[in-house]
Amino acid sequence: MAKAKAKPKEKDKSEAKAEVGCDTTTLYKNYAQVCESIGIEPYNDLKQIVTTSGEQIIITGSSNEAKLSSGGCRALMNALSGKLEGATVEPFTSLKDLRIRSSNINDCGAVAVATFIRSTVEVEVKQEVDSTTQPVQPAGKLQFLDLSDNNIGHQGALHLGRSLEVGMNKTLTSLILDFNVIGSEGASALCKGIATNSSLTVLSLKHCNIDTMGGDPISAMIMFKRLALTTLDLSGNCLGAAGLVDLCKGLETNTSLTIFRLADNNIRQTDEDIAALEVFGQVLLKHSKLAEVDFDNNHIGSKGGQLLLPGVRENKQITTFKISEIGMDASTYKTLFRVSNASKGTKGKKKSKKKKK
Repeated sequence: MAKAKAKPKEKDKSEAKAEVGCDTTTLYKNYAQVCESIGIEPYNDLKQIVTTSGEQIIITGSSNEAKLSSGGCRALMNALSGKLEGATVEPFTSLKDLRIRSSNINDCGAVAVATFIRSTVEVEVKQEVDSTTQPVQPAGKLQFLDLSDNNIGHQGALHLGRSLEVGMNKTLTSLILDFNVIGSEGASALCKGIATNSSLTVLSLKHCNIDTMGGDPISAMIMFKRLALTTLDLSGNCLGAAGLVDLCKGLETNTSLTIFRLADNNIRQTDEDIAALEVFGQVLLKHSKLAEVDFDNNHIGSKGGQLLLPGVRENKQITTFKISEIGMDASTYKTLFRVSNASKGTKGKKKSKKKKK
């Protein structure tokens, strides 16, 4: 007897919701609707920059084009979270990678992004009938966020930090805020939130106007015992000797960082700099996880280099150490500078020809 054909399995509600959360056409329609409600023109390129899967959105403004702006960013975040004028629709939950760069979103746009991050947190509430709890908001999947070069200051950094506090977002692993005007005050507000986050692994604050006052709050953040952060990039700021000393307090107890970048931070050869470098040298010697350190474009000379030499040479974990050779004798520079094969990027090996029998 021929076997009866099995009925196709019906998709459960969670699978149906996932499909709705991936509908890029609906996303753009909702975005255009929000733009109309707040009286701004939609960013037309959005149709082309959302991937078919809905997992990635990349917006990079240029001097020749109209930028997304803070209003456009707010409209996009409302569309992503399903908050329309007078209605709430299915949120767009498939997004994993969001990059809004050079788009002039300012603090207002950053606050909108932070609100979106908070809106995707799975929240449980008690049901009145049987006192059970169940999720009322679908958890988002956002893992990578890049808001570089957007004129984001203290307020934007403050709200982004709050969206990453303990109990908030648990999916984001990389946060890139390079070339913003965050400053030390903004860095302090941001780090206060991240200090209780156990999922973020990459934080980049390159060229963010962070001065000597920024060392202490960043140090407090990396002291957090449950911190997951493995990469911290502070290149292009002005932390100086005082900031370095403060950072060392956190580095002394930190056990998560493997990559630390402090290139171009106005660390030179003054007495204060030399004292700070001596402390940093001890950190390099004792840190159990650091594998890559970028200290380039800090012209510390031979005397400063000698203070770092024991740590770099004796700590076998450190396989990459970048330093400026300006004002440094060739021997010290040659001993300090090293780049691992992983940092260089390994070239593909040629396939060996089989020997003929």
